[in-house]
Order: sequence, then C-alpha cells, then structure tokens
Amino acid sequence: MMKQFRMMMLVLVCSVVTNLGVVRADAYQLDDQHTSVVFAINHLGYSFCYGMFGKYSGKFEYDVKNPTKASFEVTIDAASLDTKSPKRDEHLKGPDFFNVKQFPDIRFVSKRVVLDGSTLNVTGDLTIHGVTREIVLPLTYLGSGPAPDNKQHLGFMGKTTIKRSDFDMKAYLPHVGDEVTLMLSFEGVR
Repeated sequence: MMKQFRMMMLVLVCSVVTNLGVVRADAYQLDDQHTSVVFAINHLGYSFCYGMFGKYSGKFEYDVKNPTKASFEVTIDAASLDTKSPKRDEHLKGPDFFNVKQFPDIRFVSKRVVLDGSTLNVTGDLTIHGVTREIVLPLTYLGSGPAPDNKQHLGFMGKTTIKRSDFDMKAYLPHVGDEVTLMLSFEGVR
C-alpha cells in the first residue's frame, strides 16, 4: 500500500514539474466584424486608389508573455473586394487582376514571429491569385481584455507593402502601380 502511494506521489510530482515549463498560447477566432484589410495602389502617378475586403475568417494564438510563439491564419474572400466603384470592382475581380472565380481566397499563414521592440515581425506565406510568396508582416499588439459580450478580445494592427507582379498580377503595369500597401487591423475573440 505504501509503495503504491509513493508511486502515485512520484507520478504526480513528475507531472507537475513537467508542466511547469509548458506555456500555452490563448486561441482566438478572427472577429470579422472588427477586422479591416485596406489596400492602396498608385494610379498613373496622379492619385491612389483605396479599397478593402469585407469577408474574413481565421484564427490565431497569442501569449502576451511569450509573443514569439504566436501563430496566425487568415483567409480573405477575394470577391468581397470593394473600392466604392462597382465598375472598377468588377474589373478587379476579373481575369486581369484577382480572377476571383479561379482564385476565390487570399490566404496568410504565419511561419515564425520575431519580436523587435514592440513590433511582432510575422513571417508567413501569402497566397494571392494562386501564387504563394513569403512576406514579413509587422504587427503592433493593441491590447486585450473583456468586452460587453463577456468574451476576451485581443487586437493587432499592421502595415506592409507587396508587389502585385510577384503574384502574377501584371495587367496595366506601369500605369497602375506595382507596389500595393496593405493596412490591417484585426480583433480576435475567445
């Protein structure tokens, strides 16, 4: 009996000691009602055209005490593109640009996170127009806490620049700019 008791205590102590070093990140679902992805692109060198996407899904894990262990997965419905010009939107959704019938999703999946001061440099694979390229997305943690829905919310914002030609979207170059600035703010809920 005493031997069994000692064995159980040994198993319990080993279990506690083993789990002391385990830090689990909190899992969040992307809140598409409080997420924005806005883009800007130069037109003829005279102005910038702005647009945004309206439908998102995704998840991320984040531990405030160990941010380099974060992971992010986001899918954007390419057909939800909106530049406030229906004619331009239809053109952008067509074969010259996003070709949303063939490539309905824009996707980002993180691979690693490096902390640089207060900025999370998130390296991951961005897939647009069926082409995947590695990018770095600098994110700023905005904060977290309970909301009126009694759920925990957490948010980030970021900005980066990509070249659309890297994703085989070369129509009207150089009249329509190659560099696209992406600005995003997103919130997760758990």
